Amino acid sequence: MFEKPHARIPVIVFLSLLGAVLISSTAHAAPDRVERELSGPGWTLRLDPGAEWRNDPVFMPPVDLSRVPVNPPSTGWNSMDRLEGKSVSVPGTVEEHFWGHNGNPMGIAGDWRGVSWWSTEFTLDRSLAGKRILLDFESVNLRAEVFINRKLVGYDVIGNTPFTVDATGAAIFDGPNRLDIRITDPVGNFTWEDNDLCRWGKNLVPAVHGFGGITGRVYLRAVDAVRIADIYVENKPAVTEAEVFVTLENTAGKTVEGTVALTVHEWKNPGNVLWEKTVPASVPADGKTVSFAVKAPKARPWGIRDPHLYVASARFTASDRSSADAVDKRFGFRYFTVGEKDGDKRFYLNGKRVFIFAAMTRGFWPKGGMHPTAETARKDIDLTLRLGYNMMLFHRAIGQTMVIDLCDEAGLLVYEEPSGYRCEPEQDETVRTWRREKLRRMVLRERSHPSHVICNLANEAEKRPSEDDIANVRMIQSLDPGRIVTYTSHYSNGGKYWENRTPDPFKLHVLPFDDTHYTAGWFDQHHWFAHSCYMDKCYRNPRFFARGVISGPTNIVPSDSLHVLPKNEIIFWGEEGQWGTMMRLEKIRADILRTGATGWREKMLLSWYDRYERFLDESGFRTSFPTVDELTLSMGRNLHYYHGRILENARMGNLSDGFNLNGWAAPETSEDIADVYRYPTADPDILSYYARPLYIAVKIPDKALPTGAVPRADFFIINELNVKGRHTLRVSCTAPDGAEVFSKSFPVTVLGGEDYGQLLVEGVQLPPAAQAGYYTVSAELRDPKGAVVTTGSDDCYAVDLRTGPGLRGTVAVIDTSGAVNAFLSETRGITLPAFDPEQPDPDIIILGAHDFRKVAASYRSRYINTILDRVASGTRLIVLQNADRWAEELAGLFSHYAIEYKRSVRWGSDGRLIAGKHPVLDGLPQSQAMHWEYQGFYDNDLSGLDITRLGTETIVALACENRPDILDALVRIPCGRGEVYLTTLNILDELSNPRPQSVTAKRMFLNMVEK
Repeated sequence: MFEKPHARIPVIVFLSLLGAVLISSTAHAAPDRVERELSGPGWTLRLDPGAEWRNDPVFMPPVDLSRVPVNPPSTGWNSMDRLEGKSVSVPGTVEEHFWGHNGNPMGIAGDWRGVSWWSTEFTLDRSLAGKRILLDFESVNLRAEVFINRKLVGYDVIGNTPFTVDATGAAIFDGPNRLDIRITDPVGNFTWEDNDLCRWGKNLVPAVHGFGGITGRVYLRAVDAVRIADIYVENKPAVTEAEVFVTLENTAGKTVEGTVALTVHEWKNPGNVLWEKTVPASVPADGKTVSFAVKAPKARPWGIRDPHLYVASARFTASDRSSADAVDKRFGFRYFTVGEKDGDKRFYLNGKRVFIFAAMTRGFWPKGGMHPTAETARKDIDLTLRLGYNMMLFHRAIGQTMVIDLCDEAGLLVYEEPSGYRCEPEQDETVRTWRREKLRRMVLRERSHPSHVICNLANEAEKRPSEDDIANVRMIQSLDPGRIVTYTSHYSNGGKYWENRTPDPFKLHVLPFDDTHYTAGWFDQHHWFAHSCYMDKCYRNPRFFARGVISGPTNIVPSDSLHVLPKNEIIFWGEEGQWGTMMRLEKIRADILRTGATGWREKMLLSWYDRYERFLDESGFRTSFPTVDELTLSMGRNLHYYHGRILENARMGNLSDGFNLNGWAAPETSEDIADVYRYPTADPDILSYYARPLYIAVKIPDKALPTGAVPRADFFIINELNVKGRHTLRVSCTAPDGAEVFSKSFPVTVLGGEDYGQLLVEGVQLPPAAQAGYYTVSAELRDPKGAVVTTGSDDCYAVDLRTGPGLRGTVAVIDTSGAVNAFLSETRGITLPAFDPEQPDPDIIILGAHDFRKVAASYRSRYINTILDRVASGTRLIVLQNADRWAEELAGLFSHYAIEYKRSVRWGSDGRLIAGKHPVLDGLPQSQAMHWEYQGFYDNDLSGLDITRLGTETIVALACENRPDILDALVRIPCGRGEVYLTTLNILDELSNPRPQSVTAKRMFLNMVEK
């Protein structure tokens, strides 16, 4: 059963009244609270490298300070100023100010581990004597030992959650008070991973990020013996109703009589009162919770992008006037739950079906790494809205209060994980207590936020829920019964997640105001796409497409056992995609130069920018990309477009309920839709196009195809605006020259209501693609009066293989696969002779499949040197396989030293291919990061050659999402009177591939041979 909040539960409330200041006065302070924010400027940060911390014990709350060792500065209090320090602001981290203090700022080598001191001063008016003096911390990382005037008054090791320190016995009223906070940063990572336990001496610590400091705001509060410790607003299924719980804390040592008044008014408009009531309250020594049943029929519900906020203002007044306190809690009237229609489980907000589109943030920020500024937090939310999201999902990292407040104000839903919950491989009692307390504090902190709708314990749990896990779920239910709680994201089933089983312990979840622990009805699936490009296989037909059916681990390739998505479960695509793109280096550089390169990894990012600048100059790509920013934006287009099309798939199928896009602000320089500095990694219009509430989704199964092929298209409506009834769908197709080559209208009936995705027309056959270039298929939905209701479009790209200048001169081939001759026979009607070193020099030698080791071991003088001698005399050598080995030969200290070659690098799906301007790319898209038009190249793991660009021509470059290097994937090397083309692209494989998408590789090969 749901347990109402009890006074024994220690709860921290951070008020929105930040303007009150503790000022000097000779008058006796009246009963009431007085408060001041201590965070901001005016702090000193000192490093204490001589402090002992490695083998310290840890103490779980509630902490008995008499058992906690007192740790003064290693220099002693009187010599503390000898420690290296800086004037700083709070929130802040050591890494924000001392990254690379050890001399190495690269990667994560510049991390600081150990003890730091954060110090400031404050004064208290003597009139406040007799009140309790409290210090409220939003968060620190990791351990905080709090000293007032050199006396230890507080200790907390949970990390990144609120806690309170009672400084009453140490604070003075006749002079300045010195506040020193000893922060210990003993462990931590700089990645999304939060599974493994960290080792701190004899202690095991739940995974945490590796920044040390005061990561939230700090408040000083003077309160009376009876104070309001918490206000909790519990939303109800009747949307304009709520139950408000006011928790009173009493340190008077006796029962105190008084009244509690509650007023509910509009946020920022206190005069608009919706509801008010005053009740008597007899507050015993152990405290009391008073509840109010609020009914406000005139309240406007809090909704997505429609955030109507209200304030519950509570005031306690003692009958004898000895104590008084007033606290505000902002909230919204809303109800989020799971409902069902026609056997299909769905999300509902305020009685209306909603589809969740979530940004998966990892909780990393510029400069300090672990905390936002007001500017970056606002930038975070503004970009989330700009891209079309409606939820912020705090992934493996507890959210920051400032950001969640802004989600409330923006109308963005929140899904949150506490981080560090899985705690593998083994858990001791301290670890279980640690994670439970962190989870409890998170729940208490968030439970009145209207944005916060889902709490998840563990990401991708590999073990079934234990008794401790089940107990933690029950704890959340008792503290916050109106919340959806899930045990884990990513349905596992022992790794066979495509075999959806129901019931299953991994699906453990609870619903609002429901005591049942369900093990069926919630399907959360993660997918890590193996290619860094949108592929046509993501959509085959209206009955088979990615996130439309479950067909095996990739959910892409058809199989004999095709399973339809289960209607009777919530379908939450909990983590979509695994790949990222390069961050906006030029934008970031401008930010860093404006503020100084002091923060974590900032000097490294400046170095990365310089390397991209050098690439543009040395490769000649600056004619295609005048700036670094234009290059990185082009690289990001693949990522944004892929996610937009998969989001479209999930929506148009009408069965999916949520889509969490992986990811947002990745820490390991493997950036996602937004980088850590909150810059979009591509044009925001790409993704926001597919997040619109209403448009026509045009689906072309074969977007890359040869001229002469006949494209076809299917048409769905994405409809969250309840368009319904009879309409006309007009379809048209525009050729590369701008002429309309097709037009047809179809009568359609739009269902509307809760059907946000619907197939309208399928299998529309378009005219053969007679020209090379882009064809645009457009659709307009018109109402019975002829007015355009909405539109949509898609492109395909036709490549001409039929025309060309033909082969010039003599050509020979070395190719054990036979693919080269088979392709040339089909497209040009010719068969090439095998290369014979005894014959006269050919104009072109094509190296297809060959055993380089055998050639090198037995025939070096006859083949390799002979071939390269021919090149020096004027032959063109096209190397389609073993490019790395031939690069070694060209860099060898023999007679054919033509390049400086360092290595071959395999980047797999982390790589991004970039096309420059070159005749080898004639008839193909140029001056862009290679996109779906070149999707055949992304089928294999991508590799490139690290060649010094002096004297070479880069035709296709290979960059990486998380490395500063840019390699050659197709390079022309002048050599004597001849030239060598080396490529790591899988052109040879594509020559024998019958699918339409291989056409770009085939055209590239023809250009190399025929130009």
